[in-house]
Amino acid sequence: MIKAIFFDWADTFTRSDFGDNHKEEINNLLKSHGLTWDIFYPYWKNFYWLRSKSDIKNDKEMFVQLGKVLQKESVPFEKIRDILIDSHIIPDEHIEIMKELKKDYKVGIISNNVQEWVKRVLVNYKIESLFDTIIVSSKVGARKPDARIFYAALNALSVEPEETVFISDEVADDLVGAKGCGMRTIWLDTGIENEWKRKEREIARIFLPDAIIKNLKEVIPIIKNM
Repeated sequence: MIKAIFFDWADTFTRSDFGDNHKEEINNLLKSHGLTWDIFYPYWKNFYWLRSKSDIKNDKEMFVQLGKVLQKESVPFEKIRDILIDSHIIPDEHIEIMKELKKDYKVGIISNNVQEWVKRVLVNYKIESLFDTIIVSSKVGARKPDARIFYAALNALSVEPEETVFISDEVADDLVGAKGCGMRTIWLDTGIENEWKRKEREIARIFLPDAIIKNLKEVIPIIKNM
């Protein structure tokens, strides 16, 4: 019997609203420092990965190290972080789906991210209390597909792997790892066409998630039939 439902964060429970307007806003912040978003982003991505894995313990340390590598220590890193955090949106229908599931199951998040950043979005939407647990890699010290993050989630809700379902848009990093820990898996494939998604679909032909959905609205009947 299913007792707990876990959701991936980015591009599953949340959607990214990051677009040209956000990029222009960041470019305006970077212009006086001789940088552009396209130059800046690869550095940011690498340090974000270290931050999300807890190799870097807090934002201040991340920004100091990033400034040293760029040799641009006066870059307004906090403002750029805030723009990126606030570009995460949570559709109303996702909140309603979560509320419906919570009537019968425990619900949680498993995310490769920074805990403070995830919680900030939830607080902005006033839904932090909706979740029974929020498991984030920066707190655990391990990123999916590392089994430690999945077992941290299971332990947090005192459930067995076979009593849980994990829903994510990522097959290789998320669902394969969850399945390896004994959890049920649902793949959210919204039909986006790009090289990464094509590779994910190739993996899914071999891996075979327990279910494939195009929209989170499909989740409730599928879980009830598991």
